[in-house]
Amino acid sequence: MIPQGRPLNMCIGRTARLGERGESLLFLQPIEVDYLQDLEKHGVSLTEYPLLKIIDSFPLHSQMHRVKKFVSLESHPWVVSLQRELESYISAEPKIKKQAKDAFCSWVRAYTAHRGDLKQIFMVKKLHLGHVAKSFALREQPSLVGKTFQNQSKKRKRDMKQKQKGLFKKRKVASKT
Repeated sequence: MIPQGRPLNMCIGRTARLGERGESLLFLQPIEVDYLQDLEKHGVSLTEYPLLKIIDSFPLHSQMHRVKKFVSLESHPWVVSLQRELESYISAEPKIKKQAKDAFCSWVRAYTAHRGDLKQIFMVKKLHLGHVAKSFALREQPSLVGKTFQNQSKKRKRDMKQKQKGLFKKRKVASKT
């Protein structure tokens, strides 16, 4: 989907500034399709691109011959080839791999930060974090990649419990005097 001609307050990144039109490419998972209705409510016009036709037009190792039937987008020869190449590159470059891990953690944090009606659409519990990690060209399991996120989440919960205990103790002390 490509959001087009959105109002100024709906600018996506740096695609449109100062009232100018802009375009961006939006990839949604099947569980996120309800987001399209929210975009349309805000006056965003969408154009669907036939992704399979586009991918089918890409050359695969200088071969133009295509496999016409395949089970899913993920099994398309071009997608499989690109995924392997990206994963090889990421795993061979420690600096880039760290950036990919950091980006994954940031993405998961941002995904959980949606508010209001969007929170019902973007629910991290519905995601397969292994597939999300793969989209960042990471081969590791999400539990290994997401430790920073998990530790931060645990720390926040621990801090909240300590604050609540501290408030309870202060109330007890205050009532005794």
